[in-house]
Amino acid sequence: MPYFKVRNLHAIIVNYFTCFTLGSILIGESPISRDLLSQTWFPYAAFLSLAFIIFFNVNALTIQKVGMIITSIFQKLSLIFPVLVGLVFFNEAGSTAKYVAIPLTIVAIIMSNLRNKHDEEAMLTIKKYWYLPILVFAGSGLIEVMLFYVQHTGKVGSAGLNFTSTLFFLAGVWGIIILTVIRQLKFTKNEIIAGIVLGIPNFFTIYLIIKGLDLGWDGSVLFPINNIGVIFFTAIVGIIAFKEKLTKINYIGLLLAILAVYLISQ
Repeated sequence: MPYFKVRNLHAIIVNYFTCFTLGSILIGESPISRDLLSQTWFPYAAFLSLAFIIFFNVNALTIQKVGMIITSIFQKLSLIFPVLVGLVFFNEAGSTAKYVAIPLTIVAIIMSNLRNKHDEEAMLTIKKYWYLPILVFAGSGLIEVMLFYVQHTGKVGSAGLNFTSTLFFLAGVWGIIILTVIRQLKFTKNEIIAGIVLGIPNFFTIYLIIKGLDLGWDGSVLFPINNIGVIFFTAIVGIIAFKEKLTKINYIGLLLAILAVYLISQ
């Protein structure tokens, strides 16, 4: 976010501690306790926290080099990973409607995100930084699969809020360590504000995924619906707050997204 004079890593760290604070408020106390290391989910929280700090920075770099639209598309397409894991490894119920809905969701994601001809051309002409969208795709997929795995296998159980808050805290700690090593442990006002604004939706996105899985939602249903929900929220905010004009292809994408949700729910 160089335009706002905000360094990515600094804002991301504030974002993670904002998430941790929100979790602690909802729990009623800090989830960081003496028996933290003995929790069955702690190793997964530690691993995910490192993945968070790494791939959040990869996302930020990809946005700078390739653009928001392309980054967003590849990030949302990562739903393929948890969907396949759910269907193949956890024997989630499949149906003709669901198998049609999955590729339909992918098409909807691409069509609803493209804003103009330049975006369409960018999808076809990524040359110098072609590896960054791939890393976004793989990193987002890894995180989603791990979240799915720890909840589906009972590693987290009813401690979803503690697990979520702890991994955000650890991600923030990883970030502080990095800043200490590179001697940039100083935050500006803009970085703090940006981190807080980013942290609120980030926390609830991850927490609601964990909560949905805990309530028994199939991953092959939850992750597509989650990504489609983000599409609609982004579109609404863009239209209302930023006066964006959607193209015909965007509206077609949104209609396909509605159809995909309907098919997935069958």
